[in-house]
Amino acid sequence: MSNRKDADGGVSEVVGEMLMIALVIVLLSVFSAALYNFLPTDRDPSISVMMSNERQNITLWHKGGDWVKFEDLTLTIGNETNRISFSRKNGDLILVPDKTVFDLGSNITVRKPAYLKGDETVKLVTPYTVIYTGKVSL
Repeated sequence: MSNRKDADGGVSEVVGEMLMIALVIVLLSVFSAALYNFLPTDRDPSISVMMSNERQNITLWHKGGDWVKFEDLTLTIGNETNRISFSRKNGDLILVPDKTVFDLGSNITVRKPAYLKGDETVKLVTPYTVIYTGKVSL
């Protein structure tokens, strides 16, 4: 004859282990949800840019700060009546040295449109923020 108490002893150990595993999973999910609120948010890049305005070209020099993907940059030149945008997609912008990011020591050059009068504003923008704003002088 087998003792009924001995047969149930193994089941209670398995149930106890399963409860401990369930408790750990629940606590882990609660802690991860609570810590998610403390993660830093995305921030806009901070860049120091210098513009040189030569006869045929406008060049923007990266003088310090964060790097930005070159494909995310758009250069806009215009005033109240006329505005034109340049981007890598159109092949209008030239990045030197030729790489995928605009970072310290890099420069972006665009050929100056012929219709510029000297009252235009140059803006270097990403999809999220304006990085640089300057005036064209002829």
